[in-house]
Amino acid sequence: MRGSKWFYAGLLVLAAAGAKADILVAQVAPMSGPIGVEGVEYNSGIKLALAAANASGGVLGQKVVLETVDDEYSPDKTVAAIRRAGRGEAVALLMHVGSPSLTKVLAERVLEETGLPVIGVVPGAEPFRKPHNPLLFHVRAGDLDQYRKIIEHSLTIGMRRIAVVYVDIPFGKAGLAAVEALLKERGLDPVARAAIVMTGAESLAAALTATQRGNADLVLLISPAKRAGEFVAAARDAALQAPITTLSYGHADTICRVAAQEKAFGVGLAQVFPNIRNRALPLVRGYQDDLARHGGGAKPSLMQFEAYTATKVLLEGLRRTGKAPTRQKLANALDTMRNYDLGGYLIDFNEKKHTGSAFVDMSIIGRDCQLIY
Repeated sequence: MRGSKWFYAGLLVLAAAGAKADILVAQVAPMSGPIGVEGVEYNSGIKLALAAANASGGVLGQKVVLETVDDEYSPDKTVAAIRRAGRGEAVALLMHVGSPSLTKVLAERVLEETGLPVIGVVPGAEPFRKPHNPLLFHVRAGDLDQYRKIIEHSLTIGMRRIAVVYVDIPFGKAGLAAVEALLKERGLDPVARAAIVMTGAESLAAALTATQRGNADLVLLISPAKRAGEFVAAARDAALQAPITTLSYGHADTICRVAAQEKAFGVGLAQVFPNIRNRALPLVRGYQDDLARHGGGAKPSLMQFEAYTATKVLLEGLRRTGKAPTRQKLANALDTMRNYDLGGYLIDFNEKKHTGSAFVDMSIIGRDCQLIY
């Protein structure tokens, strides 16, 4: 009996030694604060993609586990959290959100210090894409692509007097510069430039006054979702006649919730991901099916879909690393994803190009808060 006992104990030790450890990934992003809604929505999309993957055996038999850290939209807390993640076992970061935080992360070379690749970066401002960073992988089309699409669409329908309202943070300032450059190429200049701060009504009123004084045909709003909704509400209350168009960060559900449906109606949004109701696309169909199976009754949203898509990119990168993925092996594997079809949405990375997609479409918010493409 004693020999049998030790024999079975030995089998247990061998089984444990042969078991594959989980793969740890992390998200450091605001789950609270002025853009907490974005962090929470993106977090739900990450969890959805991981739940679906793990239910199907994970990656090469390993479960992928997410650690979530709320940086409270504080750049100092973002840097500290990423450094802590760098000392741990995480092989990647997902869906970084917030331009003040990313500006500090890049300035202090925190990614180089930790070696952590980042998959999915919001916003897509040009200063985060140029110069090229070998550890930043941008899934969505860049902000410059969105500005170009908005301006071309506006000029096509005869709207030449464009006012720019932007949040007074790095993302907004970079957006203003990009729009000015694109208009200058066409012999134009914004009829108004108005900065708004992230909270409070005073700067909204000042921006509306400047916009009305400029007699704008169109207001191009560069803002996170919640603040965009607050501007839309203030604009409707002030009887602003010019239509409002914003970037994909606008998030129709948030604008409708903050501004109310009747005020959100007609707001235009650039989109950098396909229509989440278009089941003709395999990626969208897979998202809808996974949401039904693993979403716990959650409502579909574009932010959730973006994070779901970015996580699918991560999972493919992990598959390409083979056994025992490391940070560097993952970064190298992502560089091999050239014209990779996720199901109607192409991702194209290489060693010198980390902007995965160039997809941009235009939409407007309908009366039921559904996007019309």
